[in-house]
Amino acid sequence: MVKQIWLFALLLFVCLSSAHAESMTAAELIEKARSQSREIEELKKIMESPDRNLRLSAFELMMNSDNPIYRELAIESGLASTDSLLRSQALKATVFNMDALYIDLTVDENAPDEAEEKAKAALAAGVPRLIITIRSKDQKNDSMEVATRYSGKAEIQGVNYVFQTSGEAGTLTLKDGALLQGPVAMGGNRYIGSVKLR
Repeated sequence: MVKQIWLFALLLFVCLSSAHAESMTAAELIEKARSQSREIEELKKIMESPDRNLRLSAFELMMNSDNPIYRELAIESGLASTDSLLRSQALKATVFNMDALYIDLTVDENAPDEAEEKAKAALAAGVPRLIITIRSKDQKNDSMEVATRYSGKAEIQGVNYVFQTSGEAGTLTLKDGALLQGPVAMGGNRYIGSVKLR
């Protein structure tokens, strides 16, 4: 009987100790989350600072951070910024981290009527998307080797992604909402190409 009481007491002690350890772990996690939340808010403020040099320095430091949340925040803030240089840096960071661009094609309503009808017919026949595979990257020169059905080159020019192969060409400009959009020529037709970066 005494042995059973001791076993029960020991089991109760182990359970209580375990519960205490778990609650401490949860408390520590919550405190860490609060601390990181404060840091993120501070970084957001810096990325919206009127001081351009501060914004650009913060972007570079965040991109070089080991913390993936900081890198993601830098890109998100950069793409949404009104600062063209910061937007360009964020575009480079985004595209050079991709293996391919998936360009959705729609009719270019500013094209001549005949060209517009040809594009509509091509889209109806099943050409809704152009996939540009990035084969190699030269970040120093903001350029890359790309391939569709054809080989070619692409580069980042400010807030533009410019590409050309032997069968396609286009200039996609960074718009609000982390969207690349612009004219695309393919198969003798003109389209508007769109890529959602986020």
